[in-house]
Amino acid sequence: MSPSYAQIDRLLGTEPQFGSAEAIEARNLARYRLGLTVLARHFPAAADRFERLGALEDAALRPFLYDPVLRNAFEDDLLALEHRRSEPGELARQLTDPDLDAGDGLGPSERLMAPHCRPWAGRGVGWVWTDPRPGAAELPLAGRLEELREGSFAELRGARRVVPDAGQLAGLGRGAELLAALLPHAGAGVFPHISLVGLARGASEDGELHSLSGGDPLPSALFIAPEHLDDPWMTAEILLHEGLHLKEFDVLRTGSLVAEPGHQVEIPWRLTPWTLTRVLAALHVYSHMVLFFAAAAEAPAELRERFGPPPATEAVGVPTPGSRAAVEGGYTTSAERAGYLGRQALELHGGALTPAGRRFVRWLLDAVAPLAPGVRGPAVAAAAAVAAVPDPPVLDPRGYRKVEPVAVCPLPEQQQLLAFAPESARFHWLNEHAWLIYALCDGGSTAELEAAYAEQTGGPADARLALGVAGLVAAGLVRPVGD
Repeated sequence: MSPSYAQIDRLLGTEPQFGSAEAIEARNLARYRLGLTVLARHFPAAADRFERLGALEDAALRPFLYDPVLRNAFEDDLLALEHRRSEPGELARQLTDPDLDAGDGLGPSERLMAPHCRPWAGRGVGWVWTDPRPGAAELPLAGRLEELREGSFAELRGARRVVPDAGQLAGLGRGAELLAALLPHAGAGVFPHISLVGLARGASEDGELHSLSGGDPLPSALFIAPEHLDDPWMTAEILLHEGLHLKEFDVLRTGSLVAEPGHQVEIPWRLTPWTLTRVLAALHVYSHMVLFFAAAAEAPAELRERFGPPPATEAVGVPTPGSRAAVEGGYTTSAERAGYLGRQALELHGGALTPAGRRFVRWLLDAVAPLAPGVRGPAVAAAAAVAAVPDPPVLDPRGYRKVEPVAVCPLPEQQQLLAFAPESARFHWLNEHAWLIYALCDGGSTAELEAAYAEQTGGPADARLALGVAGLVAAGLVRPVGD
């Protein structure tokens, strides 16, 4: 790989907020642990199991966090709390049978399978859906796994899962080897986000199933049509594509990118508009595909000898018949599509993104611009869409205190504090400055708060303190003393 490819691979695979699998996972582990603490308070009958699970070391907890059934249940339970629904906890129900102390490194759903197969051992907790071991199909966990699979296949005709044979398992492993060798940071960085890999056949409006990722219905899971495992280059491309969707799923669990999720964006190669959330998901993939196809075209002889010749041309999907691109042409490469989506997101719809969402778009476009300068239009560099700084509010002289019960999880290595607001039942990620202010809201007067802030920061209390306190009040993390 040329130095430019290596540099872009590193930029896309190691950026702390959106690129580093290790940093993203650390935030998700923190959120999982804090979520278990919160659920234990709401479901006291299961508190012991929640507390035991949350006390596991990272290596032991990881297979539970990424287990598709348990993760779906965890997210559903948190959503139920946020919406004030009172149904029984699904995670508590699904944790009835799994052995929390098995110590074998297998996740509960993975333990149902026979044989056990991990296609990229040492790079995450990914496992292959083979076949249930004798008696496993009767367990509630197995039934729920099938229900979630059926839900993820809902829009496919004639969808069915395929039990992999030895050749297909080998093909999956070869594709993973190739991806990690070609892009050791951005490529290998998708593996920690993939838990379940299944084989499936079916058809949609766009033709025969190529691949799909689970997302909310079946978290941390992807499916591949078996015929695409014959060519390691195709397998590597699919693993990168679907793995990036799962990676963004994990990013979104630790920070919002879109302020208006239903915001619509016209797509020239499709007949119907996409939500801004889908635009960012596609931009995430297309930006990485710019690097993948460029690196594949100049793959070193050693990779060509091991895995065969790379694809002669890039394939990004055919425009929908009747769409503007189908009639007028264009938008046939990853670079063209990434450029269009990025410019739309920043130049026309930047106000519907969060500040993190705007950073996300600029990060992707800046990273691949050396390979495809056209991805950045002339206005993108100026499209920071920085909101006007509001006038600082007047602080309550009584001072501020934390809202009880306090539930927090610090991540000092990332200079962030994860806090759970008990009244709204929502998680909030505080940066170092917000974390400091939160820590200082200890029930003292505002004069005492300002003095402590000045002592900690080495300067006088200014508008940043007032705005920070207001943000914490709006999040439901602190309130004026006496309220």
